[in-house]
Amino acid sequence: MPNPLVPRPSSSLDRASGRSISSRLERAIRSEVDLVQGRAFVQAAHTQAVDFVAGSALRAVEDLTAMEAGALQRNPLGEERYKAIVDTATVTLAHIVAETGRSSSW
Repeated sequence: MPNPLVPRPSSSLDRASGRSISSRLERAIRSEVDLVQGRAFVQAAHTQAVDFVAGSALRAVEDLTAMEAGALQRNPLGEERYKAIVDTATVTLAHIVAETGRSSSW
């Protein structure tokens, strides 16, 4: 399927070189352009995935922090335990975000 955003290789190369190119070369160029565009779409999807995971983690940390504050008001003696639980969960969420950002399948 031709991409309307990318000019046909032969037309732009014809103008640049002043001569026509072979259909074999045109297919090779089109294949390379399709590969580059495909990589760009994959990178955009990865960007959206990191954004989604980071936003989800931030909301979870906000919720955990609010729950910690409420628990602390109800039972101040549990402060160290609450902090340990929320800090552990927060570190785990940070690792998930980092792992999403460095996924080897990208």
